[in-house]
Amino acid sequence: MRLDWLRDACAAPGPFATVLLDVTHDTEDAARQDELRRRGVREELAGQGAPETVVEAVDTALADAPPPDGTGGRILVAAEKGVLVDATTPAPPRAAVTAWSPLPDLAAVTEAFREEVPVVVVRIHDAGGEILAPGDTEPEEVKGRSAPVHKVRGGGLAHLSMQEHVEETWRENTADVAARVDARVRSCAARVLVVLGDSQARSRLVDALPERSAKIVVEVEHTAGASPDEVPDTVAAAVEDLLDARRRESWEHYQGLAGRPDGQAVSGLADVVAAVRAQAVDTLFVDPATLTDAEIWAGDEPTSLGVQREELEALNVSDAHRVPAVSAILRAVACQSGQLVRLDDPDVVRGRDRLDDARRAEEEARAAADAAGEEPPQIGLFANGELADGLGATLRFPL
Repeated sequence: MRLDWLRDACAAPGPFATVLLDVTHDTEDAARQDELRRRGVREELAGQGAPETVVEAVDTALADAPPPDGTGGRILVAAEKGVLVDATTPAPPRAAVTAWSPLPDLAAVTEAFREEVPVVVVRIHDAGGEILAPGDTEPEEVKGRSAPVHKVRGGGLAHLSMQEHVEETWRENTADVAARVDARVRSCAARVLVVLGDSQARSRLVDALPERSAKIVVEVEHTAGASPDEVPDTVAAAVEDLLDARRRESWEHYQGLAGRPDGQAVSGLADVVAAVRAQAVDTLFVDPATLTDAEIWAGDEPTSLGVQREELEALNVSDAHRVPAVSAILRAVACQSGQLVRLDDPDVVRGRDRLDDARRAEEEARAAADAAGEEPPQIGLFANGELADGLGATLRFPL
């Protein structure tokens, strides 16, 4: 998960209000339920000492947003300077949060958030195509030559010439669509390009695309008549497959670096904090099932962190105070443009060999060995203490 969407919350001075709320709107009394939830948030924040300006900023943000069409969640982080993070999620958070604290509760925020991936969807056909990109309210139509686009049966030179004209029309129309698709992909920095249409039309389009767009193509079969705005489940699955593959690649990269003497992968609270303080973290790995709930010492700067107070005193940080370790680490990593990979959520890492299954198998094997009075096996993805304290990181440079 990219963390650049948290940069405003990282740079701002605290304290912070953190709100995670179920904003489902699928019952007859939904409007009344919304009001009750807003009232509860106002009362909780005020009761925890949040100033009226922050309470009002949060309440206004909740009131002004249109309700979801069915289930939904809301993530807000606010401080004296206003609302710093405002995100919606397709599903409610696992647990509601309303907190006024020195740091935003980024552990809860990043658990609830689902990374947004820019997607372009195109349906290609013989006479042109339709394109749907982020921000479009309806598909953009690309019209090519309307004739000749249909082959006719027959033999002889005349029919052969007609078929060649048809194929040339297809190529020209496909080239027009490919050029427009590539422009839309570049303009929104799309990471997935979903291609609909019959198999021959899809193949022509993929062949006509520049490399940047062709590399992110996901073809969908049996969609010759589907409009780009009619396949939301297909788009969602393509996005999840992309994110799943990226997370697996990141984890495999960590495994390849872990234990090597060059020091470009670390695990455990102390080593991760040291890497954060050095602004060396590229990707932070979190295993919520074994994650520490410890507190650490922090100064005003996001990267001024230490497991021991003496670490900050050595850096002439005189205003050190205790803060939750995970939220402080996440804040600092976001400020240095790092990324986050969560490891044990079945909604995050999917597939027959997903990481939560591997951990469960390891736990069962350990329990069986314990019952038999044997030494516990060192197996599985989480063997050898790879994520001590539930924390690990790959680094930009060795420490």
